[in-house]
Amino acid sequence: MGGMKMSKTKANAELADEYNATRDLSDFDLDQPEPVTVKRAVTISVRFSDEEIADLRDRADEAGVKVTSFIRAAALEAVSPVDLSKLTQLAQDLEQRAHDVAALASRGVA
Repeated sequence: MGGMKMSKTKANAELADEYNATRDLSDFDLDQPEPVTVKRAVTISVRFSDEEIADLRDRADEAGVKVTSFIRAAALEAVSPVDLSKLTQLAQDLEQRAHDVAALASRGVA
């Protein structure tokens, strides 16, 4: 996938989150970069117990992100959750298409 242009349908915020999570630039078009900025002007203070913040830090470390990014992503997911039934259907459709391609490839049809 290296060098492949990112789909224009991805929002700038998604691109920024993807980079923050992975630090992987292989899917970005570095020949014609577009600045990705997310203006975050609001700060909210939240208090956690020692146990809660330890759990959050552990989960953020497991995800390879900063704890603040982890908390932000969790909060945003809570207000706009992933439709698991739709995601499951998409995964099943993708799996079926992969099987179809494998069957065609095994018959020598390309």
